[in-house]
Amino acid sequence: MYRAGIGYDVHPIARGNKGLFLGGVKVSDEFYLHGHSDGDVLSHAIVDAILGAAGAGNIGLWFPENEVNRGRRSIEFLAEVRTGLTDSWEIVNIDSVVVIGEVRLSGCIAEIEESIAQALKVSSEIISVKPKSGNGGGTQFVQSQAICLLRRVGNVDA
Repeated sequence: MYRAGIGYDVHPIARGNKGLFLGGVKVSDEFYLHGHSDGDVLSHAIVDAILGAAGAGNIGLWFPENEVNRGRRSIEFLAEVRTGLTDSWEIVNIDSVVVIGEVRLSGCIAEIEESIAQALKVSSEIISVKPKSGNGGGTQFVQSQAICLLRRVGNVDA
């Protein structure tokens, strides 16, 4: 059995030296994303895509806005979701888009894909991250969309 899930996230971007993280990689020292955690929209979208495909809820259920998750690195959410899937699901692939006008990502896509792959314990060959500039529109926000395809493994009745 195969299942697909989709995820989406958006956060406001601001100037400041907190660091802007995407897929667990710091891509800017000049900007950051407002969020309860580190605001990593790419990790958030992928978490929701995986959870949706597994029929396991959403990021808000797994990682509520509380003191435990305040300021957390979102790449940790990916690792926890992967652990939570146990051995019931295999990630076939993840495809994603990041719309960001203020920072060029072309030089760090391979590093971002590898970071996501490591958190999920999969090959980076099945992770795709596509940066888009937004052509000057919506530069106050950074958005990400992701889709995940899972394959059921092990005991299907579990």
